[in-house]
Amino acid sequence: MGPGTPRPNYPGYSRPGYPQSTYAPPGHLGDWLNQHRSLPVQQQEQMLRSDPSFNRLSPYDQQRVVQQLHQVNQLPDELRQRRLARAEALERMSPQERMQVSNSARLWANQPPERQSLMKSAFRDLRSVPLDQRQTVLNSARYQGVFSPQERDILANMLRAEPYEPAR
Repeated sequence: MGPGTPRPNYPGYSRPGYPQSTYAPPGHLGDWLNQHRSLPVQQQEQMLRSDPSFNRLSPYDQQRVVQQLHQVNQLPDELRQRRLARAEALERMSPQERMQVSNSARLWANQPPERQSLMKSAFRDLRSVPLDQRQTVLNSARYQGVFSPQERDILANMLRAEPYEPAR
């Protein structure tokens, strides 16, 4: 695919060298799924398989895209919308920013289980903080007393891809 060639318009398209679902035109994944939401998943899959761009993917990538289509369609509405919003946030990031999020996810996974649990709780709380205020709250005494600078960096990077979710 050349530099002037438009990107395919189907869920899960990824550019070679970039992780699946983290590089696509902004809004593309959510828009495609929402436009075809009323169709049964089997019909969505048929549309996907008939797309010439989809057919240019390797069999492995085709299978992965179809699996993601099925997974996203099985999610409850609220979780589905959050996952799509996260994917769109990742799509808007530069490759370097996506790499930071990816590295932070790996570092988080390597934390001891008790630290992961604490970080998960903070992550859920911080989702309800408006995007432009998250870093300030994360650097407040409340979080400085609980988390190391590295843990706060991990949380900050992961929260960059997380949509705002007002507290209920």
